[in-house]
Amino acid sequence: MRTMRRIALYVALPLVLLLAAGYSWYRMSDTGKRWRYEDRLATYCEGLIPAAESAALTSYSIDPGLPGDRTGGADDNRWDECGVADTRLLVALIPHDAVRNRHISGEPLSMLRDGSSDHLPVAVGGGWQGHTDFRDTGIVLNCTNRPASLVVTVSADESHENAEETRRIARLATATAERAAERWSCDAPHGSLVPPIPVQPDSPAPGNATGSCAGVPVPGDDSVDWHRETTAPGTALVETCALGETKARDEELYWFGAAFGPYAQRLRTSGDGAPGGYRGDAGTDRHSAWASAACGKGPRALFTVNDTEYAAPPRGYLRTALRAFAERAAQRHGCTDLKLPS
Repeated sequence: MRTMRRIALYVALPLVLLLAAGYSWYRMSDTGKRWRYEDRLATYCEGLIPAAESAALTSYSIDPGLPGDRTGGADDNRWDECGVADTRLLVALIPHDAVRNRHISGEPLSMLRDGSSDHLPVAVGGGWQGHTDFRDTGIVLNCTNRPASLVVTVSADESHENAEETRRIARLATATAERAAERWSCDAPHGSLVPPIPVQPDSPAPGNATGSCAGVPVPGDDSVDWHRETTAPGTALVETCALGETKARDEELYWFGAAFGPYAQRLRTSGDGAPGGYRGDAGTDRHSAWASAACGKGPRALFTVNDTEYAAPPRGYLRTALRAFAERAAQRHGCTDLKLPS
């Protein structure tokens, strides 16, 4: 019996030491840290977050690298929101006929953020339908097998507001979109590797516009003497430009915007008396005018012009300027059936 005990001790002790060493290696080594991180991602945010692209922000940290997630909806109207380091991701399927409802908590269109950067939005490139203003980045896949769009947005703070960090975030967004498309059965063409995204010189400039405001006429009252635009608008999901003056207060006078896919849907109103939003395919009110166009089978794109409190546009100017802006933006994106306010 004593011999058996000695044998059992000789067998058990190395096994205990081996297990302790293995546990220490799992807890302390870089490989063990990566394995723990990947194990957490398997259930975090429904498994939609890619390991390598997210680790570029988290350095494989679970806490505080993956601070929390939540989910909602179902089928063609579902979403996940989760943190990756100090950024926040929204992954959502949004039906083409959805309209923004500000009274519903967790409604995906209401969760799409307005730009929070001083930079105008630019295309992310690489064949993706996407844009970034170096704080908020959005990618959209148009599902060909269901009437819905898959959208991934990443919201960051000013610490990421540079070309290198923005490229990392764009790669996280595109890789997440690919995983979500596979998990949620959204057949859609994908882009390729996101190229470098240099910050464009979008500061006010005199003379004729050549980028996102190209071709837009200025009022005949000599009130406009500068424009602010992206010089290479590409095919971003959100495009903007501004006309302004320096004679009195150095203020912006007119803002032009083009929005596509879910970013156009979030600007619309259902026409049920809800405040805000653009009604119908085209129209005007006291300080704005809007038009729309068909861009494939998805939601109609929306083109807008708004004057500011410093502008006194001559009669008919908003319609004339909108036509010039909308025609060029629609052509650039391959949109048809442009409807303008009468």
